[in-house]
Amino acid sequence: MTEQNNICRFVPREINDHSIHTVHFVLETEEQLYTGLRIKSLYTVYLVTGGTGRLHTQGEVLSLKQGDVFFTFPAVPFAIESVSDFQYMYISFLGARGNRIMEKLGISSKTPLYPDCEALTTVWTQGLHSPAQLSDIASEAVLLHTLAFLGGKLSKFSEKDEGRTDLISMIQKYVDEHFSDADFSLERLGNDLKYNKKYLSTVFKRHVGVGIVDYLHTVRIQHACTMLKQGFTSVSDVALRCGYPDAQYFSKVFKRRMNLSPREYMASVKNEGTFPRLPE
Repeated sequence: MTEQNNICRFVPREINDHSIHTVHFVLETEEQLYTGLRIKSLYTVYLVTGGTGRLHTQGEVLSLKQGDVFFTFPAVPFAIESVSDFQYMYISFLGARGNRIMEKLGISSKTPLYPDCEALTTVWTQGLHSPAQLSDIASEAVLLHTLAFLGGKLSKFSEKDEGRTDLISMIQKYVDEHFSDADFSLERLGNDLKYNKKYLSTVFKRHVGVGIVDYLHTVRIQHACTMLKQGFTSVSDVALRCGYPDAQYFSKVFKRRMNLSPREYMASVKNEGTFPRLPE
């Protein structure tokens, strides 16, 4: 890569609850210093294009090199650190379809790193430099191509794993469909799915890496971001539609996960060129 400056594309598009929506498509060239773990409310897939670096997670540090693909996950703390001439591209995305594709492939915070993916570099580079008016198509195509490529590399689940995967998919589907319910609770989830709520919590956290409540907040904040990008201007209305009857509490959760208040986020999306870049 010869580029010296970052390239960042904001992908404008309305979405629905059954879509996958790419938010950023970025070539990162700035040095990443480790200053502690951070949290995002989006999935992000990265392709290392040069040098070496490290992915810090809770309790683990993974070495990164050219050709590696790695992921960070909603509500899961992480940090990226440059070691030597480190450079990478990334696509951040959200949407219920994205949640389900990740689960279908078995990609989770337990398995964030996939080496030997140099073959993806050409597709990513071409997509990043596509015409601005095609940024939505290009970024989604690159994302889906990458996920399909990884799917071909991953081994199939055993029957036991398939049973657990089905249960996790049931939980995610239930949350995706009921996140706007203000009275959502683990007890209600357990009753509706006919499982003990503690068992559901244990299985979900063990295989996904975050608790069900964290996942619920992530889905709610994803939906709130979508509504704000689509032109909703009432924070109270957005909060209520996302399952938060208390707008002040909603704003606190939003700020903690996005590093911007809802109104700051709303103001930033009015101009695509100044769309907020999520913290690394």
